[in-house]
Amino acid sequence: MIRRQPEFEEQQALITWARYSIQKYPDLKWLSCSLNGVKLSKAQAGKAKAAGMLRGEHDLRLPVNSGEYVGLSIEMKAGKNKPTPEQIDYGLMLEKNGWKVAFFWSWTDARDEIIKYLEQK
Repeated sequence: MIRRQPEFEEQQALITWARYSIQKYPDLKWLSCSLNGVKLSKAQAGKAKAAGMLRGEHDLRLPVNSGEYVGLSIEMKAGKNKPTPEQIDYGLMLEKNGWKVAFFWSWTDARDEIIKYLEQK
């Protein structure tokens, strides 16, 4: 039996929309993800940490300035999941440095925020 991964599915849907929308919103080509949500073996996790992976780093980043912000950082959640203390701390640090930070439980809400963000230029 395949175990559902609702947060991954929401993020994947958002990325699929973004890749199809680059012609309308060219800055979407810079939307990228961290791999913090990916299950790694102990050895892989050690290598990722040694290479600089941070606990709490948000799922998606759009490093494009818009309005008063230097970038948009998105953490996707699913179901009753809430942001971890590390994700909240990471978001506060980004906000102090001029980023817009948002948490979403659906890809459509995240999409709407990205469009609003890009259209405020």
